[in-house]
Amino acid sequence: MSADLPGIVRLRDRREALTLRTILTAARGLFAERGYARTPIRLIAQEAGVSPQTIYAHFGSKAGVLGGLVDLLDDEAGIPDLVAEAQRTEDPVALLGLLATVARQVRERCGDIVTMLGSGAAVDPDIAATQAEGARRNRLGVEMVMDRVRKCGRTVVPRATDIAVALMSADVHTSLVTEAGWSHDDYEAWLKDTLVTSLLR
Repeated sequence: MSADLPGIVRLRDRREALTLRTILTAARGLFAERGYARTPIRLIAQEAGVSPQTIYAHFGSKAGVLGGLVDLLDDEAGIPDLVAEAQRTEDPVALLGLLATVARQVRERCGDIVTMLGSGAAVDPDIAATQAEGARRNRLGVEMVMDRVRKCGRTVVPRATDIAVALMSADVHTSLVTEAGWSHDDYEAWLKDTLVTSLLR
């Protein structure tokens, strides 16, 4: 009987992960459609096919659900895989290319979340806090890559992290892709080249 327990636990974990994703996906759509303030937990629960108590048990509050969107963004943008690849890579140019890929995949796959957080941060403290957490994670990821570049023996310019974060910002992406009509491939290639020429000495 005990030999079955790990499999049962894994199945339970998979079910729980599926429930969390279903809730976050429902919230993502409703927040985009109705706005965060006008989306009650009851409606998220109805859309996700769960009880409101299930949402409270997992997230604690609507603000907790909103915070969970940052985790969903990380997952959908493939950031854990890119972080793992960065840990294996010893080529500084390839490492900066991974930053360009992160920026591209976040905007391409989760642009709705980025837009919602950006537009709502000025008027809602929950959204502002969630946006700040996303920005904090982004900066930590960039700092990790800069450390890897230095460990590979390359010197980077002063304030390299600040420059990279600015180049990877949503405003730059919007200007080039949305307003100027660049493809995501063009944007990623430009960003990689710009990061390399701007940051590596």
